[in-house]
Amino acid sequence: MGNLDATRDKILILVELIIVIAVLHYATPTEPHYYHKIHILMRKLYLLPPLVAAAWFGLRGGCATALVVSIVFTLHAYLDWPGNYMEQANQVGELVGFWVAGAVPGWLFDRQRSLLQELADANEETLIALVSALDLREHKTHLHSQRVREYTELIASRFGVDEKTRRVIGIGALLHDVGKIAVPDSILLKADKLTDQEWRVMRKHPEAGYHMVKQIGFLKDAAEIVHAHHERCDGMGYPRGLKGDEIPLGARLFIVADVYDALTSQRPYRSPMTHEAATAEILDGDAGHFDPLVVATFMAIPPEELRSIAERHQDGELPF
Repeated sequence: MGNLDATRDKILILVELIIVIAVLHYATPTEPHYYHKIHILMRKLYLLPPLVAAAWFGLRGGCATALVVSIVFTLHAYLDWPGNYMEQANQVGELVGFWVAGAVPGWLFDRQRSLLQELADANEETLIALVSALDLREHKTHLHSQRVREYTELIASRFGVDEKTRRVIGIGALLHDVGKIAVPDSILLKADKLTDQEWRVMRKHPEAGYHMVKQIGFLKDAAEIVHAHHERCDGMGYPRGLKGDEIPLGARLFIVADVYDALTSQRPYRSPMTHEAATAEILDGDAGHFDPLVVATFMAIPPEELRSIAERHQDGELPF
């Protein structure tokens, strides 16, 4: 809905801009000569809407706006067609200018967006490869983080989070355990219970991940989720002991998604739970662990949507 509202607002601005320019153009007389200069200036303003549309909507938006402006301009020319040949040529030149103003920048903006999207896709593929390697190292599965990311984004969507923020939250969920790069294998992969000293080392991974991720410009907001993904709403989590709303929303959403994936995934020490058993566990679990509003939002999600994510990122046999 956010994108649709933004698009509608931009279209309304363009319509209002064209109307204002047309009124000024139509209302300004061509005689005497002083007014004619102002009239020509008003005519130049018609270049503005196609340029703005090109920046907002690319080639198609720029050309569509150029067409509207051309119709408005041509109507005025028809009503007040000059007898002077040079002025007629000027007006035809203006029409060409509207299309150039809409088409050329529109194509350039489309090209820029395409290149930026390719760069963003490449960055995301690199991040997915990184977390897949981490998941294989610890969980013997390369899809845990991708499932948790999609569960978190789904809960965020139902929670009313806008698309841009959902993307940041999703990246934070994807990278939540990146700090475990700093945890020695002797601790991370230990089959027995960890000692108190080993737990102190393990509990440093959110801070380690935060310091890694925050140094990357486009991941700074996601770093906050990495930092807080082991906090609890009752303040008993780590590393900072945050309580309730002190925990970033993305982390509160992630906590529920992570527990759900842990319960419904195959683990070395137990078989996966059914959706029904996992949701019952979340409802009956430690009330201080989760944000009640997030749990309520999660519980309202149809089971088939969660199963769809699990099936799309289902762990199978590794090819090695």
